Amino acid sequence: MSEELQSLLERIEKDGVDKANAKADEIVKNAEAKAAELVKNAAAQAAALMAKAEEDSKAFERRSAKALDQAARDVILSVERNVAAIFARIAAEEVAQALDIETIRASVTTLIESYVKADASGSRLAITLSDAQRADVTAYLASKFQSELASGLTIEGSSAIASGFKVAVTDTEVEHDFTGEAVAEALGALLRTDLADIIKGAAA
Repeated sequence: MSEELQSLLERIEKDGVDKANAKADEIVKNAEAKAAELVKNAAAQAAALMAKAEEDSKAFERRSAKALDQAARDVILSVERNVAAIFARIAAEEVAQALDIETIRASVTTLIESYVKADASGSRLAITLSDAQRADVTAYLASKFQSELASGLTIEGSSAIASGFKVAVTDTEVEHDFTGEAVAEALGALLRTDLADIIKGAAA
């Protein structure tokens, strides 16, 4: 083999190796660039997922806190309603016991005496009691207020009244309710206000 051919073959081989090396370098660089891009994209996606997870966690925490607050308010309101119902029942029982026949006699007597002292001439006074107490109170008052009974004072009974009484100045359509139900309701309203303040203070 001549020297020129040998030189040509060596040059061809060298060119081939150089081209192969260059191609290999290009492939490696492209692979590295793609790998870097993939890593960058993966890191961005991971950061986005982490951010969303954190936001979802905060949103869940807010919802949970709100739900707990609502549940606490519901419990407090339920307790308030139940205790108020107990107070109302106790108040009704106590008022019914307090408005016994002696109390009714004394109250109606004081009422009529105040009416007489006021000299409300021309006005008609009507007192309505329970059917069970009417006869007793009428008999008790008959000897004390004969003239008043004769001049327009009326004492009536009603099955709608369990205890206490109502008084009305019929000519003026003014009526006052002193029945056990009305007194218990007024007392219950006061108790509910105090109870609400106590429960709010405890909740705070």
